[in-house]
Amino acid sequence: MDSLKTDIENGAQPIGIIPHSENALMRAFKSVSDETRVRIIHILSYADFSVNEIVEILSMGQSSVSRHLKILTDAGLLSSRREGSWVYYSLRNSAKYFSYDLVQLILSYKEDLPYREIDQKNVNTSLQNRENLSREFFDDLGLNWEKVQEEVLDPKIYRDRILSSLSGNSERLLDLGCGPGGLIPYLLSKSNKVIGLDSSTKMVEVARNEFFGNPKVEILQAQLEQLPVDDNTADSVVASMVLHHVSHPPKVLEEINRVLKLGGTFCLVDLVKHSQEFMREKYADLWMGFEPDLMQSWLKTYGFELIEQDSIPTNTVFKILFIKATKKEDLDVRNSN
Repeated sequence: MDSLKTDIENGAQPIGIIPHSENALMRAFKSVSDETRVRIIHILSYADFSVNEIVEILSMGQSSVSRHLKILTDAGLLSSRREGSWVYYSLRNSAKYFSYDLVQLILSYKEDLPYREIDQKNVNTSLQNRENLSREFFDDLGLNWEKVQEEVLDPKIYRDRILSSLSGNSERLLDLGCGPGGLIPYLLSKSNKVIGLDSSTKMVEVARNEFFGNPKVEILQAQLEQLPVDDNTADSVVASMVLHHVSHPPKVLEEINRVLKLGGTFCLVDLVKHSQEFMREKYADLWMGFEPDLMQSWLKTYGFELIEQDSIPTNTVFKILFIKATKKEDLDVRNSN
């Protein structure tokens, strides 16, 4: 725990949350002296969760959970971000703060943590509930998806940007969240083989019918957090307007790193963070867009090098986040060093 020692010696405080009049170290240790707060740390090691989701996972009252979250946040162990009217919590993941070392120490004893099995089961249920919400929405849409897309943002706005970011000599390209396959005909100009993946049964059925008999196209049904693709086999991956529909976006980035060849291209198009609540209710959006800085942080964490980033204006209240990145390193290699 070298960074812990260095921070204490230098009198550093985690992001200014802890006043100089208090002992930052003791406050951090006190925050994890409670069983429920240790359980919360364990829960957030799997994914970011809203207050309501944490309440359901713990089967506790909201006021009690909120109090524990505040203590952990004030101690510098957690951070929060607002998604419309909802607040999501995550573990503070910067290694330069001693709270990171403390959290990692706790998680190194994950097998011995209280209520580990039931909490892990409830975490999986919560993530599956997110996935079910999105999948059921798209199963109901089927052939109407292209029309629904145009109600919010016409794909023509960003399609050319995707195509210009891809080289024309790709052997294998993945289209994540392909839906009925609207982008695939254009991607075929960039790759000898396009594999479309989607979690919706109906979307996959429509796409398979559309490209039946085409040897250059394969359509697979899968959750994007668990891609049925071998390691280091894709030259390019495109994720177009899909990440805000998946239950755990960082896990998808981890999977993209796994399947991409070293130096392979990742093209992301999604919404810049917004506050339009109707998107959650009408279109089953799980996330209300993404802050560019947060996406950059995730990309760095999961072994990507940012090549290009842009915010594309539209004639609506939304802005489009465009990112081109390359796979810089394998996560398993980095983690073994």
